Amino acid sequence: MALGGAGLRYPFMEAQSEQIQTFRDLRRKERSGYGRWLLLIKELRVTHNTSILDAERLALSNRHRRRWVEKAINSNQQCRKRALAHIRYNKEASLIEREGDSFRFRIRWSGQ
Repeated sequence: MALGGAGLRYPFMEAQSEQIQTFRDLRRKERSGYGRWLLLIKELRVTHNTSILDAERLALSNRHRRRWVEKAINSNQQCRKRALAHIRYNKEASLIEREGDSFRFRIRWSGQ
């Protein structure tokens, strides 16, 4: 039987889709913006089998999420600290950079 043929099951894919659904369900219930962000990144990592940085890049390619993150890091002190930590940790690979008292994205969203 060919790979992917009818009747062939992949248990790891079933577990993966269950995990993705769990992250989505938790994200809907989560009140904290940062908690929702972390669950989104986890979901994207499992869905696309990618690194944290690439999952963040994927998340920020959506202009609505990008605007939400931009607003959060420029108005919320905890988000600002996390943005600075992202810059320190990722150095040149960082997805954001400081511009005076605010931050700007180094990557473009998919609609640009």
